[in-house]
Amino acid sequence: MRESPALAVAALMHQRGATVTVHDPHAVPTTLVRHPELDYTEDLEELVKGADLIALATEWPQFCDADPKALSALVEQPVIVDLRNLLNADTWRTAGWTVRQLGRPAQP
Repeated sequence: MRESPALAVAALMHQRGATVTVHDPHAVPTTLVRHPELDYTEDLEELVKGADLIALATEWPQFCDADPKALSALVEQPVIVDLRNLLNADTWRTAGWTVRQLGRPAQP
């Protein structure tokens, strides 16, 4: 997230009225200075708690290794947009998620 497009996406979503919480295992202190208007957490479970939508825009392994079934119990809506095409969409769909991946056709 440090200099990645992910931070620009988060800021744009915030500017358009979304409540945005961002997570990066290593860059929260740096990004907090650049974008104090965003909410930050260093905990993945806290990040998704009550979310209507998850936008995955980083390549940290903890996102790919996350248990989609466990996370689905924490979100308001199990919807994830995978902007990096990192997730095994079938695994996430089996766990009850709606998955959209950049450049890939929508699946039921």
